[in-house]
Amino acid sequence: MRTACALLVTLAACTEAGPGTIEPYLDNSKADGHPAHLEYIDRAHTDIEEPSDLVRVGEKLFMVSDQHSKIYEVDPDNGDNSEYQNIDGHDLEALGYDHTRNEFMIADELKAKIWTIDEDGNRHDSIEIDNASDGNSGIEGIVVRSTDDHLFAVKEKDPARIYELTIDGTLVDSKKIDFAKDLSGVSYNASDKHMYVLSDEDHSLFRLDSHWDPDRAWKLPVDKPEGLAFDGNTLYIVSDSENRIYTFELD
Repeated sequence: MRTACALLVTLAACTEAGPGTIEPYLDNSKADGHPAHLEYIDRAHTDIEEPSDLVRVGEKLFMVSDQHSKIYEVDPDNGDNSEYQNIDGHDLEALGYDHTRNEFMIADELKAKIWTIDEDGNRHDSIEIDNASDGNSGIEGIVVRSTDDHLFAVKEKDPARIYELTIDGTLVDSKKIDFAKDLSGVSYNASDKHMYVLSDEDHSLFRLDSHWDPDRAWKLPVDKPEGLAFDGNTLYIVSDSENRIYTFELD
């Protein structure tokens, strides 16, 4: 049986958690017709050290490691991976993709800067987010929304924030978050047109409404969920501490 160590509600304990349906513990969506059940499908071990974020590009899934400053192409079914790109940078906690320029984007947590990466792994067109540099509580996740090419970034805590910017770095909006203890990842689901964020400390996945408030939330059987990516209604979540990729389906 597959096992996972999870923090359930307020009790810190290692529990047996096999594949199955996870019901939302928060649901303010008023029966909007979008999937409400999160189906835990599988998990796979990867030998990538300190995986910190994921992004789906076409049919491929990519992962960034802050330990080695590399981007890897990874198979979510078995964790097999191959080195895709060396990155000129360090402390890389976030990975996104600009589909207009067909280039990866990365974020340096410590400096609160986001760079676009060319095919040789060199950084260019840096974006610095004011008030997001806070030592080890900086940028934890980024995503480019496919509908308008806006860039979203999440700051971990002290306080946790969501930032919306144009792709060239102009700040559109920002909001302090109080529904979670921290934020550890962000992604956009084109299937239901919602932003989703992770909380490491709350072991939770939140779906956000247009005001960036949670309208659904699920407890995850994942220790230290650090990054997420969508492929339709298939959701991949990476665990930093477990070196595992979890696969879920919104149903």
